[in-house]
Amino acid sequence: GPKKSQPQNQLGPISHNNGAGGSGVLALCLSSRRNMCVHERVMRESDREAVDAACRSMTAPWALERARKARHNSGQGEGDGGNTASNNGNIETCPYFDGFQSAGEATSMPSGVYNLDELKKWGKSKSWCPYYLTRQAINHASVLVFNYQYMLDPKVAKMVSKELESESIIVFDEAHNIDSVCIEALSVTIHERHLEQATRSLGRLSSEVSRIKASDATRLQAEYQNLVNGLVDQGLLDAPPNEVGLASNILGTDILNEAVPGNIRRAEHFIAFMKKIVEHLKARLRTVAGPRGGVISETPLAFLHRMITTTSLEAKPLKFAYSRLSSLLRTLQVPNLDDYNALTDVADFASLVSTYSEGSPKFAIILEPNGSSIPGASDP
Repeated sequence: GPKKSQPQNQLGPISHNNGAGGSGVLALCLSSRRNMCVHERVMRESDREAVDAACRSMTAPWALERARKARHNSGQGEGDGGNTASNNGNIETCPYFDGFQSAGEATSMPSGVYNLDELKKWGKSKSWCPYYLTRQAINHASVLVFNYQYMLDPKVAKMVSKELESESIIVFDEAHNIDSVCIEALSVTIHERHLEQATRSLGRLSSEVSRIKASDATRLQAEYQNLVNGLVDQGLLDAPPNEVGLASNILGTDILNEAVPGNIRRAEHFIAFMKKIVEHLKARLRTVAGPRGGVISETPLAFLHRMITTTSLEAKPLKFAYSRLSSLLRTLQVPNLDDYNALTDVADFASLVSTYSEGSPKFAIILEPNGSSIPGASDP
């Protein structure tokens, strides 16, 4: 027969005489900002990308630093209600994220069963952001419910699954979908239009670097010094929790824990480096689309060798392409990371090919012409 809905009185905090913590059982749902945000203005945004961008513009470290400086310049203290645009000299921050940060270690949750509505209700009642509150509570939860990507997609799993204990029990519902989810999560698909978008993104980055060099050169110099010190010192191996848009398919243990190569440390040099990669990929797609073209399958080593021979790029800097781009986007304080999705895919692809080119092939690189006749295959 039909499933009965969960009675509402069984959701939310469990009330017992032993107070907060109750029976010790904490069950949580994890989801995206769009599904968990309680900020009135952000909730009115039309899609996930707009919600993510609006959230980052108020919670990213650089946004919080701007707001702090604005409060200082206006003579306000840290606790003087600086969470509106008017109070912060047009630098708006999120009152729920501010409340969550201000509470610090006090942001604990009583035991209970929380679906998304209950999480939002609890967070709003405490003036704490439900999205960040839930991610912090992962370590204390007995039961977590989330979709496949949080476990199988390396870009997301690094920020969620690494918090789980090794003896955790994982239950997959609708498990017949796992193989297709894995293929999608572990693949990078680059179309011709993506390469055109990547070219435009590089143009915007170049203009922004020129503007920053003229107005705030110390910011780029500080980034350069961090890149000299190495990835760990800069924190690129552990992205801040409010920078979750920056994550690669490369496994954390395979990222080089060392200084970024000198020839891509300067922002303008890295942009020129990425332009060569994009132009090479465009040329490869033009080749398979020509009269003598067709579907081509290559190993990562063969593809990398051809790229290096054609472009005169070195293999080692390619391994850092994604991390270096992530660093630059943070330095330039880009709020809408989705505007650079095509470029980040190219950087991720370059890093994957270079990182996993040695030994037996771990994946194949398939180039297809436009209008591919392969059933179920997308046009490149």
